Amino acid sequence: MKQQAILILTSEGTHPGLRTAPGTGWTKLFQAADYYLDLSYKQDSAQGLLVGQVLREGGVSFSTGKVTLLDPQGTPLQTAELTPKAGFRLTVDNLAKHRLELTLDQATFDVALS
Repeated sequence: MKQQAILILTSEGTHPGLRTAPGTGWTKLFQAADYYLDLSYKQDSAQGLLVGQVLREGGVSFSTGKVTLLDPQGTPLQTAELTPKAGFRLTVDNLAKHRLELTLDQATFDVALS
């Protein structure tokens, strides 16, 4: 059964790590069970970039993990496998037309992108 990831914090505008100009990106922090998803978005011309990492107090530990970018009908467009110590990158052309799913072991979370 899918659960909804809870938005905890959002910040829009300049993010030095992504080199964004004001108004072209955001950073959001979501809670998914006892994990956190640190997710940033950068719009560059017609294409955008989602960059994220799963975090957990005391260290991240899961057997299998992935993030999946879905179209409005729920068809998977891109999938990135997750490891406890590495982040992920996904390209997206129109953020408003996509959804993101985070799967950690047997739990799947919907992540609101807009």
